[in-house]
Amino acid sequence: MFYYCLIEKGFPIGFPFFLYFYFVDANQRGCFAEYKFGTIAMENGFNVSMPLLDASPYDAIIEKDGKVFKIQIKSVSADRKKNQNNIHISLTRNGKGYPKKYVDYFAIYFVEYDGFFIIKNKEQKAIRLGIDGIYKKNFRNFASIL
Repeated sequence: MFYYCLIEKGFPIGFPFFLYFYFVDANQRGCFAEYKFGTIAMENGFNVSMPLLDASPYDAIIEKDGKVFKIQIKSVSADRKKNQNNIHISLTRNGKGYPKKYVDYFAIYFVEYDGFFIIKNKEQKAIRLGIDGIYKKNFRNFASIL
């Protein structure tokens, strides 16, 4: 029954099971992305710290070899019905970009590709990402941070 409901809702067959997980809201999907980022960063040899409150402009601080970076984590999901290969992402907080002094990198979790794009903060307010786009070298590339 569950599998049939997925097909009926337009989910393509063959994706890993976790992609069929339904997030109640954007906050839940964001929390999932933050913890997933922390786990993957540790797998890549980084020490990870996360603020206890959501008042800071960054979601995680990572450290490796004495180098410390502040990371803002975003998550996006393409519209499966439109077969989008890329998506526009807003990189703002309260309508303003993130100053470099508060955020060094964005880690953008793309649900359909089950991975993060690691993008240096240039105080851009938006970005267009896709697996074959200009940022394809930034996909799953934690080494780009160092």
